[in-house]
Amino acid sequence: MGWGVRTITFVDSARVSFSNPVRQPLFEFEDCLEGGKPKAECAAAHLKKIFPGINSSGISLSIPMPGHPIPPSEVAKTKTDVKKLEALIDGHDAVFLLMDSRESRWLPTVIGAAKGKIVINAALGFDTYLV
Repeated sequence: MGWGVRTITFVDSARVSFSNPVRQPLFEFEDCLEGGKPKAECAAAHLKKIFPGINSSGISLSIPMPGHPIPPSEVAKTKTDVKKLEALIDGHDAVFLLMDSRESRWLPTVIGAAKGKIVINAALGFDTYLV
């Protein structure tokens, strides 16, 4: 936002858990209660409180990962989610991947590269490194 960014879209399928507020400033303790608020929508709402001039949205979306089977009952939803992901990448200038695993970063990285987008991977985990 300090660099002139005015549109940010958060994509996540998880809910805010009690471990999130202590290490992620866009979440508060209340966001964890009653099973937790959807992370993407919650982060977008809190960002608007910090800077009301931001065009921030949150989308709950599952990203398929290599090596993780998709149950037959989830195939149609997964195809729909991939189409949404492609449309989101098309509609943005840059993609920041802040996921926990290499597998979850794979598909957005491939789609972003195929569409000529700037893709920045930033993650820290026990099996990976910080970029």
